[in-house]
Amino acid sequence: MQAKTRSQHKSELLVVVIALLAFLVGLVGHLAGASIANSDSFGYIAAPVPLIVGLIAVVAYKIAEHGDH
Repeated sequence: MQAKTRSQHKSELLVVVIALLAFLVGLVGHLAGASIANSDSFGYIAAPVPLIVGLIAVVAYKIAEHGDH
């Protein structure tokens, strides 16, 4: 079993931070979509959330792939 390199630790930390960011974006989108106020402005907030979370996932994947070497 090999010890992790410094870049692998850094990559893991970045992926965890990005996962927290994705969680927060999803939470804001969920709250905006489930709002009782039923305002159009909440729809504008909630609509792009899947795209944003998908882009965050791609960035996290690229960082994890780069740190795996």
